[in-house]
Amino acid sequence: MRLPQKLKIFLIVSLYRMICSTLRIREEGRAPVDEADAARESLICCLWHDELFSLIPVARQLRVVSIVSPSRDGDFLAKILESQHVEVVRGSSNRGGMRALLGLAHLMKKEFAHACITIDGPAGPRHVAKEGALFLANRTGARICPCRIHVEHAFRAPTWDRFQVPLPFSRVTVRFGTIWEDGRTAVPDIEEGTILAAKTRLERDLHELYAGIDGRRTEA
Repeated sequence: MRLPQKLKIFLIVSLYRMICSTLRIREEGRAPVDEADAARESLICCLWHDELFSLIPVARQLRVVSIVSPSRDGDFLAKILESQHVEVVRGSSNRGGMRALLGLAHLMKKEFAHACITIDGPAGPRHVAKEGALFLANRTGARICPCRIHVEHAFRAPTWDRFQVPLPFSRVTVRFGTIWEDGRTAVPDIEEGTILAAKTRLERDLHELYAGIDGRRTEA
């Protein structure tokens, strides 16, 4: 029997909340994020798509907006994010992506908010940065904050990104990296050479940030 979409969403959101309530989350490097928030300086938190599950509970203390694909799968993610008080703008690289980025940029400039961008989403390639976060930095002046997450025990979905779903009671380490300079300084224009250099820098920051996290030496 096929379950109605609304019931599926309800069950998935309930399961998500149940798992999150058991996680033992430790944050590293959080102080600069809180300082920026207190100063009402918007940040663009950048992470890999497969690590998003464990970041959402951390975002609950901040006003965060994220871009979510307008697909059916995106409906599930949007409801999970909204259940944790993360606001959602719908769009993807294939459908309405630029419109979503412009809408998010407008919101960040008009009303104080941080952005959360899975920089290799929504369809990969895995752990290869796209330009959306960099366009947003150039457009708003907001600073980029790299973020990595290590989950002690997780189920990896058979998807393009090997999406991580933490097992109940797992230890989770959320590590915030060094926040970049003003977005328009870091990404002064959106020319091909500038974007390529910024993507290379962001990928390097994320890979280096993972080194030593809970004793890890290599990428997961």
